[in-house]
Amino acid sequence: MTWPPSSRKTPYTQRGLSRLKCVRCGARASTQWQICSDGNTYRPLCRSCDIDLNKLVLEWIGHPDAEELLAKYTEVE
Repeated sequence: MTWPPSSRKTPYTQRGLSRLKCVRCGARASTQWQICSDGNTYRPLCRSCDIDLNKLVLEWIGHPDAEELLAKYTEVE
């Protein structure tokens, strides 16, 4: 898979996001992440990949309430 080039330095609008595909899986994008090590570039993500990324980060930092926070976050639609 080729990483899609982007120089997006400002957040996408919700309408703009709805026209994009998730950079990870190709599904319809609904959220976005700005990645510091990627030049602070905004990248579109689908809901599922966004949840996976949040889970990964919460576990990685060892947040004491990771499970509770993720449960609340996955309920929001």
